[in-house]
Amino acid sequence: MQTILKSFRISDWKFLAVQLLFLTTFGLAAMAKFQNPLMPDSFVEQFRHTWLINMPGGLFTPYYLLALGESLIFIVFLISLVRLEFVSGRSKLFLKYGLILSLFIFVILAYGLRLTSQFQGTANAFFYFGTTLLALWIVEKEEKYRA
Repeated sequence: MQTILKSFRISDWKFLAVQLLFLTTFGLAAMAKFQNPLMPDSFVEQFRHTWLINMPGGLFTPYYLLALGESLIFIVFLISLVRLEFVSGRSKLFLKYGLILSLFIFVILAYGLRLTSQFQGTANAFFYFGTTLLALWIVEKEEKYRA
């Protein structure tokens, strides 16, 4: 452990910040969905006139699949943090997996927002997707540089 922390550089803080941001974002989102066993009225209202209402299980299915996806991403980033992947020279495998899974969640969120004509929210989802893709690019670039 001491050897690992000796290789910790100031430039590694960016990876720790990415881990903490995504842990916070997806951890709080998942926790909010599982705290109450009922879907929020706002979610039902937003999607009640879409094809999603006709899915097996109704809106329960997409809502809790999204919650499970957010939970999975939280767990992947937590594993990345515990493995000290933010430290120079360490594999960033789980950090990359978390970022890639996040891209898919942002696609799903953008689709839902676009489906319900919430164009500003869709634009925000594009921004989240783009910045996540940029973070993934930086992680991959740094790994290739260090190899």
